[in-house]
Amino acid sequence: MDTMKLTYSQKRYIQKHYPKESIEMISQRKKIPEDLILQHITNNKRLVLTSEENTQEQSQFIFKEHIPYFILLLLFIIIAYANGFGADFVSDDVYAILRNESAFNEPGYLFTVPTFIIRAAQYLISYKIGGLTPFVFRIWNLIFHMGFVWMTYLIVPYFSKKKYLPFIVASFAAVHPMMSESVTWISGGIYAQAGFGILVSLYFYLRFKSQKLKRYIIYSILAFIFALSASEKVIVFPFIIGLYEFTFGSLRKNVLILSSYFTVSFIWGLIILTRIQERIEYLAVSQGVSAKVSIENPFYQIPSALGTYLKLFIWPRHLTLYQSEFRFPLIQFLFLLSLTLLFFGVVIVSYRKNKSVFFWLCFFIITLLPTLNPFGLSWIVAERYSYLGSIGLYFALSVLLYKLIDSKIYQTVGYIIFTVLLLSFSVRTIVRNIDWQNEDKLWIATGKASPSDPKTHNNLGDYYARNGNLQKAAEEFSRAIELSPGYPDAHHNLANIFRQAGKVEEAEKYYLKAAELNPALWQSYQNIAAIHFEQQDFETAEKYTLKAIEVYPDNPQLYANLAVVYRSEGNNEQALQAFRKTLELEPTNEVALQGIKDLSQ
Repeated sequence: MDTMKLTYSQKRYIQKHYPKESIEMISQRKKIPEDLILQHITNNKRLVLTSEENTQEQSQFIFKEHIPYFILLLLFIIIAYANGFGADFVSDDVYAILRNESAFNEPGYLFTVPTFIIRAAQYLISYKIGGLTPFVFRIWNLIFHMGFVWMTYLIVPYFSKKKYLPFIVASFAAVHPMMSESVTWISGGIYAQAGFGILVSLYFYLRFKSQKLKRYIIYSILAFIFALSASEKVIVFPFIIGLYEFTFGSLRKNVLILSSYFTVSFIWGLIILTRIQERIEYLAVSQGVSAKVSIENPFYQIPSALGTYLKLFIWPRHLTLYQSEFRFPLIQFLFLLSLTLLFFGVVIVSYRKNKSVFFWLCFFIITLLPTLNPFGLSWIVAERYSYLGSIGLYFALSVLLYKLIDSKIYQTVGYIIFTVLLLSFSVRTIVRNIDWQNEDKLWIATGKASPSDPKTHNNLGDYYARNGNLQKAAEEFSRAIELSPGYPDAHHNLANIFRQAGKVEEAEKYYLKAAELNPALWQSYQNIAAIHFEQQDFETAEKYTLKAIEVYPDNPQLYANLAVVYRSEGNNEQALQAFRKTLELEPTNEVALQGIKDLSQ
């Protein structure tokens, strides 16, 4: 189609409104084919230069006019999270970082899980800079959260021209308590990283839609891959791009671009499939359930999950690491069902009334789809799962609030409500940060909010055991077993309590049960060996030490223990061999060095 086919009035409209309006928007308003508009722009040097100048002006506008807002948002984050900066390693941090220090010195650490390489690099850098200093690991979370909030501010103008709306939405993202798990908890930072990456990807896609520069698609896809490297749960991002085209553009005209995003998701999905069994086994061991996929009832799961998220958004009181209280009385389930139906009703109405609100509420649903699957591969609800999607709720709330702020009569009321909400959310986040200070505070708080979760009682048992209250520890471990009879860690920990209390027969019984439930639990075999060694039953001690070695053949201390057993039996030659094996695995092992020295005399 030739440019000359454009009428004079159409050319004038393009020259007047481009690039303030996107090619797509001009096409829709004036019923002109997009390729004809693009051809006219390409052939008109003034329009090309205007586009480049506009981009420079927009950039200067952001960095000059918007800097105060960026600084204010940063201050909100610092105020809300300052008391969490010095929090200790807790929960998964202990196993991934604190007890995994030796891994940071291994050459192949970065490639332990190739899809997780960017997060592994962050951990490695933190370790090299500050050793096992929690704040140095946590700083990444704060950086990504800051980026997430700023990107929220930059993206909102693409959906609304209301002057203060970007700041209001970003303010809620900065301080809302639902975000705290992904900021204060080091291991939860993968969701802040993934959320930041997705918003960067969406931002570049929106830039592409407004300026038609193909390089923005490349930037967008790279940012998408960056987000996937933090969390596979953002694999649904192509559906968000599709949602945008369905709502504001044309799915048919953008099939090729959409296919590039879906290709990335497909390839990543194939990689994830290779780790499904690993995930099932992890959940089985950690929760004490059978190592197979369990099917959840979606008619119960979805209203329970969405209703709980909406309730936490409105009133974030019961924040907890394990959202486990899903055995609802009928009246409570009907309440959550009503919230969910009301939410979907608002989504349907907003499609006609306000397409931007429609987009962001659907955005919230789409980001939760990977965790709303009926196969039991994730928790029913976790605050960290809603980190990215919660922007949809903040946007809808802000649009509603802006109706008051934009009104001459109710403007003051609008500002008061905004201020009260911001302060309330900030205070709740500050209070929640106290729970993350250390393991003891975390599990006490989790125990109050999640009383029916076996992991919570297991961790509470650890807390009481560390503080010397063996009776209370035994009660908590027993409660964990009562809630989940197949929970190996709880059996092992209860056995430890019995052993400390001198009830060695009971201890051995529970160690054996723990090892039966989780054959990889070599500590149970080793502790049984220790019991028999103390009873001078060296033959049985040897038997169970060998079982432990069979499970964990690269553990130098197990060989050192075996050598001590052999020497107690009078088998000095075997003891010498075991000590030598210890030194192969750990050349500086003092027990082995002394043992060889003694046996050589």
